[in-house]
Amino acid sequence: MVGKPNRRMILGAVLATTVTGASGRITVRSPNGLLRVAVVVANGRLRYEVVRRGRVLVGSSGLGLDLAGRPSLTSGLVVESVERRTIDESWRPVWGSDAVIRNHAEECVLRTVQSSSGLRLDVVVRVFDDGVGFRYHLPAQAGLGSYTVTAERTEFALPPDATSWSLAAGTDWNADERHYRQTRLSGVRTAQTPFTLATQDGQHIVVHEAALIDYPSMTLAADPARPGTFTSELISLPDGTKAKLAGEFSTPWRTLTIGDRPGDLAESHLVENLNDPCALADTSWITPGTYVGVWWELQRRHTTWTAGPRHGATTERVKQYIDFAKEAGAGQVLAEGWNTNAGGQWSGQDFLTPQPDFDLPEVLRYARANGIGFTAHNETRGFVDHYERNLDTIFARYAELGIHAVKTGYATRFVLGGVNRSHFDQEAVRHYQRVVDAAARNRIMIIAHEAIKPTGLARTYPNMMTGEGVAGMEQQHYMGPLGNPPEQATILPFTRFIGGPADYTPGVLDVTWDPARLGTRVQTTSAAQLALYPVFFSPLQMLADTPENYRSHPGFAYLEDMPASWDESRFLDCVIGDYTVVARRKDDTWYLGAITDEQDRTLRVPLRFLGSGRYTAEIYRDAAETSWHHNPLPIEVETRTVRSSTVLSLRLVAGGGTAIRFRPMRS
Repeated sequence: MVGKPNRRMILGAVLATTVTGASGRITVRSPNGLLRVAVVVANGRLRYEVVRRGRVLVGSSGLGLDLAGRPSLTSGLVVESVERRTIDESWRPVWGSDAVIRNHAEECVLRTVQSSSGLRLDVVVRVFDDGVGFRYHLPAQAGLGSYTVTAERTEFALPPDATSWSLAAGTDWNADERHYRQTRLSGVRTAQTPFTLATQDGQHIVVHEAALIDYPSMTLAADPARPGTFTSELISLPDGTKAKLAGEFSTPWRTLTIGDRPGDLAESHLVENLNDPCALADTSWITPGTYVGVWWELQRRHTTWTAGPRHGATTERVKQYIDFAKEAGAGQVLAEGWNTNAGGQWSGQDFLTPQPDFDLPEVLRYARANGIGFTAHNETRGFVDHYERNLDTIFARYAELGIHAVKTGYATRFVLGGVNRSHFDQEAVRHYQRVVDAAARNRIMIIAHEAIKPTGLARTYPNMMTGEGVAGMEQQHYMGPLGNPPEQATILPFTRFIGGPADYTPGVLDVTWDPARLGTRVQTTSAAQLALYPVFFSPLQMLADTPENYRSHPGFAYLEDMPASWDESRFLDCVIGDYTVVARRKDDTWYLGAITDEQDRTLRVPLRFLGSGRYTAEIYRDAAETSWHHNPLPIEVETRTVRSSTVLSLRLVAGGGTAIRFRPMRS
């Protein structure tokens, strides 16, 4: 059946071993033997450490939970038994950066009991060649009933002299839409996850979480008494508690993705592998691809979301985008501002009634006739109660109309249950999951903005296509402190994208277009915008510029029929914050993107990833006269023949890039 993963499963026998006393030391090694996790009970508390090739990456760190009205599960614990198994499977995602993913790990379940209360707590540890995942499990037990988590006591004792890239922890709607800071780890006070660091001896680590369901988002807080040590800090509910649960429960996985190169982090599938297999029986309606739409012209204030003489999402204008989508090989057309009460204060929106100058039946008819889907924009502006009450009605009506993609939004606030809460607390996480579930029932794909960070759940719910949680093109076109500096694009593949795809909305080729005379522009060259397509992964990837700007630009040819789901991905040469070179394959065609920070540089790129035979390389690069600051538009296009033995020399101007398509030559 379509959507059911092709899996090769080899499970080792579950071996139960009794460990006596409270000082047992349990060791779990990765399949290749290079990575080792040791878990011990010391003075009644569970502790762990992570060692790779003999080097300590995570020193002795505490584990545990605090539950309201019960003794803390950080003391008095005894290991009763240990169960081990080997996981080895290969599975095919509905969409992804690779067509086949191997999930290979050694798993250990430590079953503990608190002597004084009799409360039982399991810790599940999985060790992969490329990292570690561990989670808490409260098994079904007498007297558990309903309970409240008041704190999670997970520690990460990391090397304090490491270099880190992070966002400060926050609870605002745009907490993830800020610029990553590079600093010595000992100087970080709080951090969102993914949280990335490089040790002095060149090992790279990302701290994150996987399978975030029915639980608050995890941030990290530094322990001022222990440099380099961070403790999990869960986003609070309005009453100050963290999570309200009942009965048997497993927390999200706490993850450590580990590699020698930055590229090892970006190529890892550890976070996805810690999620459950696809839960949808039929995924034939899930269609990755590029999309276009009424969006960038709104950002640049050329047209408006609101009704009036400059309204953007009119019938005529959206038809023009449909024509362009067909020309570009895109699958979807987005219309922001199509519905009643869009724009302005954004309150009281009607997600079923179009604005007077937008003929929804005619637009849908025209789109179907041209083989293009329609993406409806649902910007709640944080009025989530209204959205939840009407969610099933809205999605059922969309399904009747043949609308199978929705872009959600939660800008500025998050009012749910009559309470203004964080976008990232337990109830908010539950809401986002309800949207995904309702969408799946109605065969709808979701692009989520101002929502929770991705934690690999798209493996289980592949209609959760992509999300924001990033300072993307929306921030890119501002000058000064609000604008994205070029180095941000070289950091994101190893930070934000570790969790999953991002709706960065790249591809603005006319980077100086300023129809409303805002005095701002995109902070890259045009060639760098092309290079972002292989560098950034999203199964619904926007061609963000306007039809008119694309048709007048020589770089548009590179974007025509651009894939959005890949068979193979390689991060070839990367230095976080400096430059990134990525190659991705679809069928027998390779796409390469190379970007740099605010420095000019020349990179030598061997083409060993190509297959045998000769390839035609279509090269789109900054022209000799191109300057990020003063002349960002010129692009040179060159076609040449290459082989896998070829080494390309790529000259990158500051804020610039190179994009290449390699097609095999036919005899």
